[in-house]
Amino acid sequence: MGKLFAVIEREFMERVRSKWFVLTTLFGPFLFAGLTIGPPILAFRSARAVDVSRMVIVDATQVGAGNGVATELAGGLTSAATPPTVIAVNAETRTPVVDSLRALLAADRIPAAVILDDSSVASGAVRVLLAGGAPLATSERVQRAAERELLRRQIATTGIDVAVAERITRFSVSAKVERVLRDGRSGSAQVNIIFGAGVAVLLYIVIVLYGQIVLRGVTEEKQSRVSELLLASVPPRVLLSGKVLGIGGVALLQLGFWTSSLLVLMANREKLLAAFGVAGGSMALPTIGAAELVPLFAYFTLGYVLYAALFAAVGSIVSSEQEAQQAQTPVIMLLVGSMALLQPALADPDGPIARAISIVPFSSPILMPLRLGLGSVPAADLAMSLSLLSLTAVGAMVAAGRLYRTAMLMYGKRPSLAEVFRWIRNAD
Repeated sequence: MGKLFAVIEREFMERVRSKWFVLTTLFGPFLFAGLTIGPPILAFRSARAVDVSRMVIVDATQVGAGNGVATELAGGLTSAATPPTVIAVNAETRTPVVDSLRALLAADRIPAAVILDDSSVASGAVRVLLAGGAPLATSERVQRAAERELLRRQIATTGIDVAVAERITRFSVSAKVERVLRDGRSGSAQVNIIFGAGVAVLLYIVIVLYGQIVLRGVTEEKQSRVSELLLASVPPRVLLSGKVLGIGGVALLQLGFWTSSLLVLMANREKLLAAFGVAGGSMALPTIGAAELVPLFAYFTLGYVLYAALFAAVGSIVSSEQEAQQAQTPVIMLLVGSMALLQPALADPDGPIARAISIVPFSSPILMPLRLGLGSVPAADLAMSLSLLSLTAVGAMVAAGRLYRTAMLMYGKRPSLAEVFRWIRNAD
């Protein structure tokens, strides 16, 4: 045990003291901040960047629909904002006017031109011409304004009072969806989806990142012949276990820091957005107790051990980093395949596809935490998934240890699959 702890301490301290570890660890919160508050700020500024007063509406409806759309774009009848310019045209003047507006759009003199005709009133067909540098939010804003005005006109043709039609067109449904779990707890369905997907993606990143570190560490030791000196004093299984556990401790430390910073950001999201003048609702985090934390920790640990053993096995049979990049492809594809299955798991967390892929050992470290984040998981599914993952992780470590013992002292050409299986079978 003394040698094992010595190897663990060496691997842990060697990486924690690195400047790159400090930089990547501190970079995480800035990345999360950009992903958490960046999109709402950019969307808000993009929407504000639309200068409605410089837009032009070409009205060929002959019923004045263009004036109504212009009023809606400016914010309604009570708004003091300057509405867009409305040009009333007929069949003869429409084409020349549109051609002149195209020239203004090409020169970025106006941000957008809206073209309304009889089909707009009859079926809602509206044509929008955007300047090359105009934000996409411009067309979305035009569509909403035109939809309200044209719907109001459609309702008014039925004989309903104009004020009633105005109220109907501005009516909207805002549904608050809560997910009720098996234990009686409830929470926002949207927050649960974001949390579950966030946990899955974070575990994927950490497993890939630190699995690669194990791969490179083993490859470098084999290339530099350091492994020969280490294996002379430390049993191969102890050396491999210490390397995997030491690097795993670094991963756990970094994951804990990143998770804590992300939780703090989510809890203060509303205040941060308000500091930039953006109105954003607070995001209540789901309640997580020991019953959820223990399985999440177990899946991270076992998933990391499983894939670290596979990466270590790959690193021990190759002779250079170029070979390692090619040989690791099957292991990477297992992880990428797990991420590709996120969509069906998100769509139906308790469906047959999600249940099956969250029990398979190679995908369960990513997909079962996703299901745990979305809601309660049946105890039978959890027990079966953890059992299979534990057995597979232990088997992978045993096989990697046997392969490590022989392959680390083999140089030259890459061994065949038959030789690899023979080394694993006859290592003892």
